[in-house]
Amino acid sequence: MGPLHKRHKARPASLALELVIVLPILLVILLAVVQLATYLMATQAIQGAAMIGTREASLPAATPARVKTAVLGALAGWNFVGAIRDDDIQIQDLPAQGRVSVIVTVDADKAALNSLLSLPGFSLAGKKIRGQYVMRKE
Repeated sequence: MGPLHKRHKARPASLALELVIVLPILLVILLAVVQLATYLMATQAIQGAAMIGTREASLPAATPARVKTAVLGALAGWNFVGAIRDDDIQIQDLPAQGRVSVIVTVDADKAALNSLLSLPGFSLAGKKIRGQYVMRKE
């Protein structure tokens, strides 16, 4: 047998060293993907709630209480619905343009998983998720 058929000895120490170097990086990337996914899901939910609130506000018999109830009903399945204050739902009537707008604002650390990457130093604290929708009034 020539030199092409030499068998290499297994080096478990180098494999363990590679694992020690690569595993933390892969774990941080995985946690970042999960946190980003929850952030994007919360953003879509808030945008959808703003759309439903705007649809309610565009009706002729709309009241601010009905609009806020519609927004909170759209967010009923989410764990951050209790963190929404009354002033987080803003209704803007634009009579000159015949339009109405609803803005829903939620603290990002309440809406998405904030604790996943707090150890490496990434945080959503102090950031807001804002959903706005504009619709023609009926």
